[in-house]
Amino acid sequence: MTYESADFATMTHKLLIAFLFFAAPASAQTLQERMLQAEDARPTTEAGLAPLREGLQGGARRTAIRAIGRLERPEMIPMIAPALNDGVGIRAEAADALAQMARTPAAVAQVQKLLLARAATDAGLGTWESWGEIAAALGRLQYDTAAQVAETEAVLLAGLPSPDSLNDVETAALIGSARGFESLARTVRGRKLPALGERAWDLLRWAATAQRPASDPRHAITRRLAMAALVTGNQATTSVIERGLNDVDAEVRRFAAAAAATDTRIDERERVIRIALADQEPRVRLEALRAWGRHLQKTSCAPVTAALKDTNLHVRLQAIDQLGTPCPAADAAATHLQPIAASLNTMARQWHAPAHAIVSLARIQPDTARDAVKPFAAHPTWQVRMYAARALGIAGRTAGDLGALPVDPHHNVAEAALQALIDLKAPDAETAALALLDRPDYQLILTAVKALESKTVASRATRPLLTTLGRITRENKDTARDPRMAILNRLHSYGVTTQAVELEGYLTDFDPAIARRAAEILTEWTGKPRVAAARPLTPPGVTMAMVNALRGKSLRFHMQGRGYFDVGLEVDAAPLTAIRIARRAGEGYYNGLTFHRIAPNFVIQGGSPGANEYSGEAHYMRDEVGLHLRGTVGISTRGRDTGDAQIFVNLIDSPRLDHMYTVFGTVIAGMEVVDGTMEGDVIERVELVRR
Repeated sequence: MTYESADFATMTHKLLIAFLFFAAPASAQTLQERMLQAEDARPTTEAGLAPLREGLQGGARRTAIRAIGRLERPEMIPMIAPALNDGVGIRAEAADALAQMARTPAAVAQVQKLLLARAATDAGLGTWESWGEIAAALGRLQYDTAAQVAETEAVLLAGLPSPDSLNDVETAALIGSARGFESLARTVRGRKLPALGERAWDLLRWAATAQRPASDPRHAITRRLAMAALVTGNQATTSVIERGLNDVDAEVRRFAAAAAATDTRIDERERVIRIALADQEPRVRLEALRAWGRHLQKTSCAPVTAALKDTNLHVRLQAIDQLGTPCPAADAAATHLQPIAASLNTMARQWHAPAHAIVSLARIQPDTARDAVKPFAAHPTWQVRMYAARALGIAGRTAGDLGALPVDPHHNVAEAALQALIDLKAPDAETAALALLDRPDYQLILTAVKALESKTVASRATRPLLTTLGRITRENKDTARDPRMAILNRLHSYGVTTQAVELEGYLTDFDPAIARRAAEILTEWTGKPRVAAARPLTPPGVTMAMVNALRGKSLRFHMQGRGYFDVGLEVDAAPLTAIRIARRAGEGYYNGLTFHRIAPNFVIQGGSPGANEYSGEAHYMRDEVGLHLRGTVGISTRGRDTGDAQIFVNLIDSPRLDHMYTVFGTVIAGMEVVDGTMEGDVIERVELVRR
């Protein structure tokens, strides 16, 4: 991988920013560019849809199908359905788009019928590449009836191997069937539908453990998906788990360890968990530790205390967190937690274990934790003070225990302290919340609104809430939706109808969701129908020149004192996101920001100016959903098309995120840096490099 010079990278970023604000005139635009801009606009009119309709008729069919699918409008299913009779690649794209569009029960039935028919045709022709994609799409439909599930189950069975047919099943069919079953198992469980048949589970057990002789890497993905389905359905057996723990693929072993944590009857649970605890891969050991905590910690904490000496910090932190759950007296968890908490110092990256320990100690010995928390509350690292507030929310007795934490200058500390006051049911919570409404942080405002729930505070809170609503509205940020919606809902709960005039201006708000909510409240309060007439903000423009400038490029995230990792951009699958993130990187937006959320065996998330979930880019980003394998990089959202430029990196395969969150890139170098990232680690800078 060739590193580009700083001058070249800077020039490239400047060009991208220039392209962003000086889009080509309409007369010079290509169909591809008009389609790109139509997808970004999420059109609702025929004029807006015209470029996508045009794309369906020519050489841009695949792009047009994907864009129409991402609109998620069931009434447009007939536009895409004919593409199921096209070539293999187009058929696969159409199947994916149709599944994405099936957002109502009627649409699910319509799409299932289309896909079942095409699956039967492909099976008859032996075109297993497209059959596999159709099988995966069938599996992810949100069914409402047992009959629908049974029809899809019968089709998916054709793609799974049996001991006699292992080498007769095409790899594409195998992976499509496994992916479909993994999704179907989640739907059945989530919607409480009748369980899948025993033959399906038998074949999934075989698929999860069968080692095919070919070297195709998709075979490992198949085993992962089959094992994941068994985890969801509580259908893994002791022998399946044990064979999975011996797999050459670390993700298969991790899924096997997760299976040991399920509620299914496992004859030798302790033995298989101990096998996983000895695995060379940290994420397998961490999963095994969780399994022990769920099923065996009530009898012994010995493996948990042993994990306090693990070579991997994430595993050690998991052990510390689990010691917050009572252990048998002989194990004496507090005797392990106290020295860890007492080891707090001011050296960089050494605060995590003590901070986790003080919270766990608060859960099992609150008096001891209160006595030990003072140095945490006064620590120069704000994250440590935040953990102190969390500990006191558990172990505190009165608001006085929190000291100055509710007025801490760092918003995240003040927010944690306010949440602690709420948890303690302290009378001071409302007064503290009113004082904190002046802060600019959206997460803090949300928690303050939560603290003002009682109608008894309405007379004091109404004016400050209206003032705060007006202030953050003037910031003109799509991403202010959550605190603004919370304030509107709180005002509505107070029922102060005399303030109706104060909400009139929100009927034409830039956020359609806010305008609709204002209309609902005003209609109720005034008795007269009110209609929202939102005036959306104009997001930054997009052009094909921007897309082409990113081809063959990666974003290099330089981590302060820790090296770097490279994210290869998926400019065809997620052009809108790639443009936005690259533009922000070029402007220095990410410089000095942190990874604020570390969820071991899930994701790391960062790039928030406020180092929390609610601070991000002013303009919402469009969803460009994909498959969430280990190392893929997505965008944080709080609802459809609400991306905020915060990124997350998948530490594991997370099929439950598939087709729900954007995937705009994949880590192609430095995954060890990602795996070693800790809460608060700083992004020094982000720049473009040539792949």
